[in-house]
Amino acid sequence: MLKAELRKWQKTTSVSISRYMAFKVDFLLMLVAPSFVFVAINYSIWRSIFQSRGGESISGFSMDQMLQYQCWSFIVALLTRSHRTWNLSEHIRLGRITSFLLYPFDAWKFYASEFVAFQLLQFCTALPSIIALRAFGFLPQLDLMACALGILFSLLVSVLWFVCDFTLGLAGFWLEEVWVFRVIFGLFAVLLSGAFIPIELFPPVLQTVIGYTPFPLITSVPVHIFLGTKSVPIGWSMGMVCAWTAALAVVSGVVWRRGIRLYTAAGI
Repeated sequence: MLKAELRKWQKTTSVSISRYMAFKVDFLLMLVAPSFVFVAINYSIWRSIFQSRGGESISGFSMDQMLQYQCWSFIVALLTRSHRTWNLSEHIRLGRITSFLLYPFDAWKFYASEFVAFQLLQFCTALPSIIALRAFGFLPQLDLMACALGILFSLLVSVLWFVCDFTLGLAGFWLEEVWVFRVIFGLFAVLLSGAFIPIELFPPVLQTVIGYTPFPLITSVPVHIFLGTKSVPIGWSMGMVCAWTAALAVVSGVVWRRGIRLYTAAGI
């Protein structure tokens, strides 16, 4: 049984990789272009800000540290935010998930397999990106241990992101369109995770509030791990990622069971 189950995962993942790579240029543009534009804009903006201030540090960040922060934020984005369940709500609305109720492979396993496939490709994209940023002088001499821990933590965070994204998609059992909520959540996640502006630059009260949410774990914590910041409690942070993932997985299971009772396959 275990061998058969692993074969289903392997085959689904393999098919997903083939589908993603069918149009290679389109795939690379979809994967890299948005993040590359993001880091290029952020890099230029922060360089201009520091130059206008005569190179004066901002909340403990020197210009070099801030620019390195933005580069690592780009790498973390590649490794964590995949959006592989973006069409889940559409599949629910159109009745396409009926196949998962008939086939011996659950819906969450199918989407998880697609997620694994995409993560493998993202990992293969992130490594050359790190090397390229180092080669062009955007990053200093790399600390291999910090890089390994940063990549491991980012991949762990990607599971949290997937579970959260999957749970949002299940709102399709009750709502005709879910993309608005995805966009709102994405904006909050990017802003409050420190992807645009480091959390250290936020007002102290807001920093305290954000600290009780999983948002810092999405970008700020892995970036500081890559930077080699000594004050980051890596073990505690990994435990928090696992705890939030487990809690959201429970919520996702409850939402799925309640939603499937209402499911009528009206789209078929």
